[in-house]
Parts: sequence; C-alpha cells; structure tokens
Amino acid sequence: MGRKEGGAPSPVVAEIDFDRPGRQFGTLRVPSSRNDSGWGTIAVPIVQIKAGRGPTVLFTAGNHGDEYEGQIALSNLARKLDPRRVSGRVILLPAMHLPAVMNGTRLSPLDGRDFNRSFPGNPRGSFAEVLAHFVDSRLLPLCDFQMDLHSGGIGADLVPCAAAHALDDKAYMAKTLAAANAFNAPITLVLHEPNAGPTLLAAAERRGIPALSSELGGGARVNIDGVAITERGVRNVLQHYGVVAGKPAPDPVRGPSRVMTVPDLDCYVFAPQAGLFQPADPIGTVVKAGRTAGWLHFMDQPRRPPARLVYGTSGLLWCARHQARCQRGDPVAVIAKDL
Repeated sequence: MGRKEGGAPSPVVAEIDFDRPGRQFGTLRVPSSRNDSGWGTIAVPIVQIKAGRGPTVLFTAGNHGDEYEGQIALSNLARKLDPRRVSGRVILLPAMHLPAVMNGTRLSPLDGRDFNRSFPGNPRGSFAEVLAHFVDSRLLPLCDFQMDLHSGGIGADLVPCAAAHALDDKAYMAKTLAAANAFNAPITLVLHEPNAGPTLLAAAERRGIPALSSELGGGARVNIDGVAITERGVRNVLQHYGVVAGKPAPDPVRGPSRVMTVPDLDCYVFAPQAGLFQPADPIGTVVKAGRTAGWLHFMDQPRRPPARLVYGTSGLLWCARHQARCQRGDPVAVIAKDL
C-alpha cells in the first residue's frame, strides 16, 4: 500500500464513502470561486466498486481533455463491472480533469495548466493544483496499483502502448513491467521522460506504487482499436491483481507486448521552424537513419522549396505529428527502439 501523508488538508470533498461496499457513483467537489459564485464548486465524477478483501486499483482518464479512449473505456467499466465479481476495490476517475474534458482541450480552461504537470499539487493553488493535491494525498495512499490512461490528443498519432518510467529499483521495475505485460498493448514503452517529476505517474512512483501510463490513439478522435485495447487491458490488469477472477488474455493475433524505449533525442525529429509538415511514412513503419521523415512546407513563401527532414536513428515510427501545422521545436516524429 502507498504511504499515508500529512501536511495541509485538501479542500476537496469526496462525496462517496471509500469504505462502503458495492457500486457508488459520486463526485469530488473541488472549490472554484467565480465572479458570479464565490462558493462555487466543480463536481468531478468518481466511481468506486468494492467488495470483499483485496487490492485497490485506481484507473484515471481525462488527465488531458482531448484524449478519449480511456474516458470511454472507464465510463463503460463503471457501469458494467459487477460488484459481485470484485475482490477488493476499483476506483475510477473517467473524466479526472473535468474542465478540460468538457472543453476538449489538453490544458485547463480555468487556469491554463497542464494537469499532468501539476503534481504533487497545492491545496491553496489553482483548480488543477488543488485537484492534483487531492489525488496525490488522498487517493494514491489507498492504492496498490494506479494507471493513467492517455492518448495523443489533438497533436499526435501513436502506436498504442502502455508506458512506464525507467526505474533504478529492479524489483520495482519488474512489478511495473509485469502489470504492463498483463495490460498487453502492442508496445510497452519504457521512458526516460524529460520533466517527469510533476506527472501523476511520477507521483505514484514517489509512493512506491506500481503504476503505468499509456498512449492509446490520437488525433482528437476515438480510435476503434485504441478503445478495444484499453478495455481488454483494464480487465487484464484487474485479473493480474486478483481483483476479478481469471487470467489476463493476450491478444490472440499479436501475442505478447513488444518492450521498447525512446532512449535519447536522436529518436526525435523536430520542426526547425514553423510550417506545414508532410510525413513520409505512417506510424508503425520501420524506418532507417538518414531516410526522409517528411517535408516542411512554407506556404507564405511559394518560391521556397520544402525543407527535407530526416530520421536521426533507425527503429519503429511510434509517434507522428497529427496536425499539419507545427511550430519551431515541435516533434513531428518519434522513433522507438527494442529494449
């Protein structure tokens, strides 16, 4: 179990009883003072299914509001999971960063923050910081496992994957990879992530809780395969931890997840300036260093030929820019390598 933490109390009120068995649909009341409502709150949906004795698993989605596969999968699970089949506790936040979810944006329309860069939060901060503090200080200490379901959102298309941080503790890393193997996305990506400290995944790791993230689609649409992979993966993780009966079911065609990594900046292709990016390859293509990754077009300069961008390394084209328009420094392609 995650350790308990003291410090400043959270102003968020959970309108469910975490000790009560059965299925509960409730809200987290997060204070949100406005010009027209000084005592206003935002009601973030929370669902708990609890029965018997067993581990606690927390699944979250809608960390970024334009990432949809996890939101749909957890909403379906909230309605369909039979409490009589549960041995333990399943806590679901299917629309965790609700203002961004309702706005269809990555960042909060209230405070402009990236919720996944707001941990461990601040009980006296902005909306995103207050909610992050509650998740970190009240929900994570209940957990034996946590998974935050992401996808590429508006900006990117990705080969679906479960994602884990590279951890120095080998036993801890083994537990994390075992959960990822159970989830059984096409890829398990082990990340050396820049600026990982303020993320929910890192918050769980600071508490010693096995935890995963994911990337399950993209392009601000609902990816059909992404939803199917997510729903099967969530069920597999619950079976892996013994919260529901049965054994995790691998993909009958694809088999085990392929363990890969993005080890360094050579794996990224960045736009050297603003323009329209025309890719050379679809995601999932095996590419070679030095080959053309795409062309950057400059529509305000019709005499100017497009700039040819090249891959800096060989591997699998895991992620590609979804929107054609990009700014200088935007990654337009990311290569993954077998670990």
